Amino acid sequence: MSVNLFLSSTLRQYIPGYDPSEGVLFSVDRKTTVSDLCRLMQIPQDKIKIIMINGRNASFDDELRGDERVGLFPPIGGG
Repeated sequence: MSVNLFLSSTLRQYIPGYDPSEGVLFSVDRKTTVSDLCRLMQIPQDKIKIIMINGRNASFDDELRGDERVGLFPPIGGG
């Protein structure tokens, strides 16, 4: 099964050649969680603040079923 991973802002540095308009199509096994996906992609979980699956808020423990759009967002500071 596959998921389409979209990264925001500073998280894009973890995927060389990342194209924000396309994201990254990634094959995963059944029962793969968002946490597992982050480990496979070597994206540190402490760099991620918001997780979205198909436009809905999600967590690291959510299992992926295939054909999802997963968005990862870092914390954003400002002043």
